[in-house]
Amino acid sequence: MSENVLPRLSAAAEPTDRERGNVLATMTSLHALNDFYGLILPPLLPALKTALDLSYSQLGVIPFVGTAVSSFLQPTLGYAADRRRARRVFMVAGFVGYAIAMVSLSLSNSYLAVLFSAVLLGIGSSTYHPQSTTFLVHYFRGARGMALGIHGLGNTVGFLAAPVAVTFLLPRLDISGTALTLALPALVAAAMTVALLREPPMQGGHGLFAGITRPVMLLTAVNGIGGAAGFGFLTWLPSYYRSLDYSLTEAGLLTAAMIVSGAISQPFGGVLSDRIGRRGVLIVALVGAFVFQIAFVMTTSLPLMIALSVMTGFCGSLFPPVVMVYAGELASAGRTGTAVGMVWGLGISISSLSPLLSGFGIDQVGFAAAYASLAFLSLLAAILALRLPR
Repeated sequence: MSENVLPRLSAAAEPTDRERGNVLATMTSLHALNDFYGLILPPLLPALKTALDLSYSQLGVIPFVGTAVSSFLQPTLGYAADRRRARRVFMVAGFVGYAIAMVSLSLSNSYLAVLFSAVLLGIGSSTYHPQSTTFLVHYFRGARGMALGIHGLGNTVGFLAAPVAVTFLLPRLDISGTALTLALPALVAAAMTVALLREPPMQGGHGLFAGITRPVMLLTAVNGIGGAAGFGFLTWLPSYYRSLDYSLTEAGLLTAAMIVSGAISQPFGGVLSDRIGRRGVLIVALVGAFVFQIAFVMTTSLPLMIALSVMTGFCGSLFPPVVMVYAGELASAGRTGTAVGMVWGLGISISSLSPLLSGFGIDQVGFAAAYASLAFLSLLAAILALRLPR
């Protein structure tokens, strides 16, 4: 299946080991900077709740709108970048978009203004993942799971850095100053993309919908439903700890503990999928996430909550690199960006409903019942994954 993902290049055009290493290091660094902005809003939610006097339902709309915008743009932008061989240009535009969004957030003094900034964040985030997967699928033809797994370390670093940076800056600079300061890493990422990457030579096939096959659609559903469980859990974790009377700083640091496990699980999941198959890793990860999320809501011991959140994070971090390489292998006629945009982008559109609905659930029935409902989504995704091709 993976042999037909991209058109074959001549032997002279084969990437060298040095080129592969440079691309992997650059993409992993850019992944950290990109996903930093993917988790920039959750640690800000408790402060926004206080500043704007918002309910949990209103807070849930903030990450929802940005994620929804990103998810619907990703397939189209992935296809356009493949057809026009403009992947690097799209990535630069996305990072500049992040900087504009953070400046907008720094100027926001109302709920509607915050929502507008979240939309800008969503536009910025719509360009990275389809393009990054195309780069790595091109440069790594025999160990794609390994490459995507190492690339996934950037996700862990970015997700870890976001709550740490916000909780460090917020008491010193307030919401406006924090947001303005956090526009700077995006500009660094844009400069790195221009200076360190060159456009892959292949061009995607014509026809957006020709790349959306039944297995791609099924993988999209698995990614979306499984992602909803993890995204909802992570989004509300700082607020959950805050509801237990921990400070904003403590809530941010306790949330960061969950993310650290991704430093091990993403490379491990990628390498394991090269050996035993993509589907098997997905099923194990989703069942594990279900078990640990259920256990989390049943304990009141802080050390046990930390351990269970770390294990939930470990399982949740196993499958992103596997999903992306799986999508690339299910693509046809060089439409890697299209397939990844569909699986990752529209999958995220499903998961983006999670903070919205679970925020409403928290208002109505409390954290425990809402978290338990999220856990069962992981189990549903695992059942659907049984129907994926081996």
